[in-house]
Amino acid sequence: MPETTQAKGSESQTAYKTLKRTPSDEILLTELALDEKNITIYDITSVILVGEKESKEPHGSFKCFMDHDEKKFYIEIATTKTLQALTQSATLNLLSFAETVGAEKIYVCYRKSLGDIRYYLKTFMFIGFQQLTEEEQKEISMTQTHFLLSEDVLGDEEC
Repeated sequence: MPETTQAKGSESQTAYKTLKRTPSDEILLTELALDEKNITIYDITSVILVGEKESKEPHGSFKCFMDHDEKKFYIEIATTKTLQALTQSATLNLLSFAETVGAEKIYVCYRKSLGDIRYYLKTFMFIGFQQLTEEEQKEISMTQTHFLLSEDVLGDEEC
């Protein structure tokens, strides 16, 4: 059974499970050229708190991958439902979680089949992410199935 852990913030709560690789994960990891690395897979759910009351259902669920060797954290946005759950609170929770597990670089991977995602790309670019060049994307996504954005994680001493 996967380990479930809670991480609480002032306005939201994040729960995550450490998952074992599945065949569909293997396909995704191969698409992102991560299939032979020391990877931990997380299923992260974001719950919104209104006042002191917690919603009963998770607001969104995100599959994320942490490459421990290179300290890179990947957030996959593969479905319209996941895309719609990517609120400001959920985004901050994901970024905070990535920093907590030791990431030095964060990638947001949007599946190209999602359609028009310009709004979401602009949102991440507004908070400091940069769209990778075509050459940089080829290094990560050999099959070029994803739009990729990245950001370096700043430590406390760099702020």
